[in-house]
Amino acid sequence: MSVNKKYTIIVKRQRVEVSEAVYRAYHKEREAERYQNKLIRQNELSLERFHEDGVNIDYLIVRVQPDIVDKLIHQEQLESLWAALDILPEDERSLIDEIFFNEKSESQIAQSIGLNQSTVSRRLSKILSKLKKLIEI
Repeated sequence: MSVNKKYTIIVKRQRVEVSEAVYRAYHKEREAERYQNKLIRQNELSLERFHEDGVNIDYLIVRVQPDIVDKLIHQEQLESLWAALDILPEDERSLIDEIFFNEKSESQIAQSIGLNQSTVSRRLSKILSKLKKLIEI
């Protein structure tokens, strides 16, 4: 019993008979497109999507925005840090600059000034303690 299966696709609102290979290729592409659209939809952030999903966007914005008090505290802490850094002697400030602003390692600094890494580490620790005290004043 041989069954000749007919394969059709819809083109411009009309059913068109095609070979099995064309039918499978067509549906493979359609599935790939559906999958891509699904991924895009999952990762899409839009006001319309939030509205459709019933998400209160105003609440999200307020939750994400830093509180003005937090911003003021952060700004005050930065100003205290800069003031404390200005008080440090040149050699201590230089060590802080190299490590935190120029992103050099303690080993690199130790090698460049001819000291052990452990000596640089101890100096840095003392300087950071000193900065902490200066900021707390």
